[in-house]
Amino acid sequence: MTAQSTGFDGQIHGFHFVNRFEFSFDLDLPLVHSIDLGEIVYGLCGGMCFSALDYFYAGRPIPQQRYIARAGTSLHLRLVDRQVDSLSLPAGLLKVLEWMILDDTEVGRRTAIQEFPKLRRKMARGDPSVLCLIRQRGVSDPGKNHQVIARAYTFDERASVAEIALYDPNHPNEEPWLSIDLSNPRRGISPAQSSGESLRGFFLMNYRFEAPPAS
Repeated sequence: MTAQSTGFDGQIHGFHFVNRFEFSFDLDLPLVHSIDLGEIVYGLCGGMCFSALDYFYAGRPIPQQRYIARAGTSLHLRLVDRQVDSLSLPAGLLKVLEWMILDDTEVGRRTAIQEFPKLRRKMARGDPSVLCLIRQRGVSDPGKNHQVIARAYTFDERASVAEIALYDPNHPNEEPWLSIDLSNPRRGISPAQSSGESLRGFFLMNYRFEAPPAS
């Protein structure tokens, strides 16, 4: 059994309120023109993950409030800004759409062969990673995919099963995890989440540190 932790603890370093936001944010994309980000993103999961890592790497405590950040407040505006950053527009959004249209076998193969090894290398350096969880098929409802922080993992070499511990903005103050079966990636990875949501696979998002605002 192999185990690796990064030191990120969702109950300490994650936000204590749930990811339930409604917002409108217009932006321009090539070939698409103006779109409302609020129509394609459910909540601010990416903004919450990026911001949580900002505080973690800055060595500063995260805001301790347990109520959802109200629209127009400095924290809410920060989360919206970091949500946009998390998507690495347009490349990040296009990658989400690309993975959505792949069949389950290919999503699983890429998760196992490309993304999980990247995750292991990052965690070996002590770095938690933001994952984009692919849940949807086709091109409808990209906002129902999700972003979380992978903070630790275990790998059972005998069973070839990995369990990845998460900070999930949809489940604050909990310890959710996901599992994948790596015994035969070309036939599928049987992805599952302890919190019960559907899961097809995942890829790592490109996080870059941005110093959090002074408290």
